[in-house]
Amino acid sequence: MRDLLAHPLRPLTIAILFFALSGIVAHPAYLPLPRGRLSDYGNVLDRHGREQISALIEEAEGRLGIEVTILASWEDPFGDIDRYSHALLDAWNLARGRTLFVVFLRERRDWQVRVLSGARTATTHPGLARAVEDGISELVAHRRIEEAMVELFDLLVRHSTPQGAPPPSAPGTGAGRVLTILLFVATLVLIALFIDQRICPRCGRILRPRERRMFTSYQGRNVIYYCRRCGYSRAKKKRGFWGS
Repeated sequence: MRDLLAHPLRPLTIAILFFALSGIVAHPAYLPLPRGRLSDYGNVLDRHGREQISALIEEAEGRLGIEVTILASWEDPFGDIDRYSHALLDAWNLARGRTLFVVFLRERRDWQVRVLSGARTATTHPGLARAVEDGISELVAHRRIEEAMVELFDLLVRHSTPQGAPPPSAPGTGAGRVLTILLFVATLVLIALFIDQRICPRCGRILRPRERRMFTSYQGRNVIYYCRRCGYSRAKKKRGFWGS
């Protein structure tokens, strides 16, 4: 030991190794890095499933203003899903925002789930995380993880919307729907007027117009609509002031 410490650099080397080993012992856990809002380290989803869940995540943020982050994993370095979930909530900077963090964790063949709210979500929607977790726990217990991921968004809408109020819609959706209905009704009215004025009631052909002027105290003209096929005709009188 004296020979080891006799070299001037060896005490420093030993100190560095000691602190490094202490850090490893004190912090045995490593935390995965996020892969966007959906981190499927457990290989739960195929490509279609990832696209579906990613679309639901974007829709939830657009409609509800809640940023949903999902992790599926087979590894828990803490051996405790609660410690693991809270450590990730802090490490991924999700603890303070208007966020909802969902952790699906597999141990051997069984799955567990934890749902945590960020500070702003917990303030505006107290009890939301617990309601979502309870709502998907049975699907998770039966290892139906993809179904649970889809179901959590239905529960999110249901429990984040005031009771009796319709779910919020994307901006412009309601106005666009009303405009579409008005245009459809206007089109039907125009079609009905055209059929009444210009379609032969006998054979269904289009009536052709022919004008004939009348010289009276008022200048006017008759417009005669007639059918070349069956001979049906109908006159419509139009009047105007003399010299107009």
